[in-house]
Amino acid sequence: MSIKKLLLLPFYLLTVFTWSKSFRNNPVIGNYTLNLLGLHVFRVVLSHLLFNFRLCLLSPLVSHADRDSYRRNGFILKENFLAPDEFQALKSELLNYRGPIREIQEGNTLTQRVFLTRERLSHLPMCLRFTENPALLKPVRYASSKNRIPFFHIENLKHGVLGHNGDDPQKHMHTDTFHPCMKAWLFIDEVTRQNGPFTYVPGSHKLTWQRIQWEYAQSLAACRNKNAHDSQRYWDGSFRVSSDELREFGYPEPKAMIVPANTLLIGNVHGFHRRGDAEANTSRMTLWMQARDNPFNPLFTPFPRLSAGAFEYVWSIYLRKRDVKMQGEGKLATVESTFDAKPEPPPK
Repeated sequence: MSIKKLLLLPFYLLTVFTWSKSFRNNPVIGNYTLNLLGLHVFRVVLSHLLFNFRLCLLSPLVSHADRDSYRRNGFILKENFLAPDEFQALKSELLNYRGPIREIQEGNTLTQRVFLTRERLSHLPMCLRFTENPALLKPVRYASSKNRIPFFHIENLKHGVLGHNGDDPQKHMHTDTFHPCMKAWLFIDEVTRQNGPFTYVPGSHKLTWQRIQWEYAQSLAACRNKNAHDSQRYWDGSFRVSSDELREFGYPEPKAMIVPANTLLIGNVHGFHRRGDAEANTSRMTLWMQARDNPFNPLFTPFPRLSAGAFEYVWSIYLRKRDVKMQGEGKLATVESTFDAKPEPPPK
């Protein structure tokens, strides 16, 4: 262990009780002996217990059907979510957007995102209306288990446009992190087999004994391989799962979310999922939402609107720091553009 990491050891110990997940960057979370004794499994089990406790407290926010779908399958799916005229106005606003767009290279996929801050939403009235829609906020606040209003982004995926055959790590079946957490999408475009449908394994969010054993084995493998840059497994805390392993779990077939435009999907991304394979030069646009919070806090925010500003401030700082790192690695550019503009060629 380096002197720097040794001096930061008290900090690393505290982060065990946060959402920190990196076996590579955190010498406590990535310690083989501690995980042999069950550190990772302890974090997984405790976070699930607290998640389900908070879900019970927040159950009045949603219907019985939505609660049942989220607990049984790991997702809630709602077609024709907005009124047709409202959806068309929202889609038109997004297609006519011009401004700063973060462009992330993931293999041969270009992921375009715009973080919708309160200031930016003031110039996008239909987006603002969507983010304040009670029919949206109640189920996403419930699904987060923290009563959180999520972060909102415009997201546009462009497949096979970067002029090389790089491997998109989001197209490997994976779990986002060790604890249950929520992401959601309003699909602006129709989702087909050609444009990379989000694919989810129903029921894979549940903490079964077999899943606990798998998490334990993955934690030990992550400790042994934490310095290996292997996108097939993701030792940085987002574990990949093979088709053979999924069959051993006995899960149903992965469900590709082939849905019409104006469909809302809310998912627990501790369950196994991936970005579907896509044909070159296809794209799909969504309004993408996520809410990730400290999984070990047994409480939820009683004032979601008041706390949203504080979370936005913290997330903006995190994005700026991450952007500097990704720009240095040649994986990110911020451009003043539109979503239908042709991407810049990747740096050589």
